[in-house]
Amino acid sequence: MTDQTSHGTDEDADKRSRTATRRRLVASSAGVFAEKGIDGASIGELCAAAGFTRGAFYSNFATKLDLAVAVFENLVESLIERLDSELEQWLDSDAGTEEVVTRIIEGVTDQSSNMNVQAVRLELFLAAFRSSEVRDVVRPMRARLYGAVENALGRVAESQHLEFTIPAADMTQLMLTSYSGQLTDRMAMGENTDQRVIPTMWLAFTRPAAQKP
Repeated sequence: MTDQTSHGTDEDADKRSRTATRRRLVASSAGVFAEKGIDGASIGELCAAAGFTRGAFYSNFATKLDLAVAVFENLVESLIERLDSELEQWLDSDAGTEEVVTRIIEGVTDQSSNMNVQAVRLELFLAAFRSSEVRDVVRPMRARLYGAVENALGRVAESQHLEFTIPAADMTQLMLTSYSGQLTDRMAMGENTDQRVIPTMWLAFTRPAAQKP
């Protein structure tokens, strides 16, 4: 019995260690991918950024692309989790409606505004453009994120007794793609301009909700 218990404890410790290693690789790789690109980054550079050997990489990922997918997946899960936990606080705070909406589109915190994260996202979407297999992996994650944002925008509109003048899914896509485009332009041009596209679109595509009889 003691041997079995010890064996189980060792396995649990190994799993925790492997999970921690994977998380560290995911957390540290965004900067490397942003600077070098998925193709340009070496496994040695990715491991060095996390403080691991190449063996740690291959114990968790088969390819660099697998790691890039994990970075995007981690971002999506984090954004959805933060939306679920913080949206009600925002709605109950003194923040204006346009500020709340901007927070949602920007990525709950400044995560989506982080240039490293945006660069990895662009790299991964280019990989999806070139490979149907990558596209099949990225598409459901993107759909989950869009769905969470659509739900959050709907809750904001409801709290303010507003309705959308276009379908909620279209509203979400317009806002996310417009913001992403502006962020990409800022990255390319090295400019840090105030982005007012989200509040402008919110005002343009909402109106007071019709009174129910």
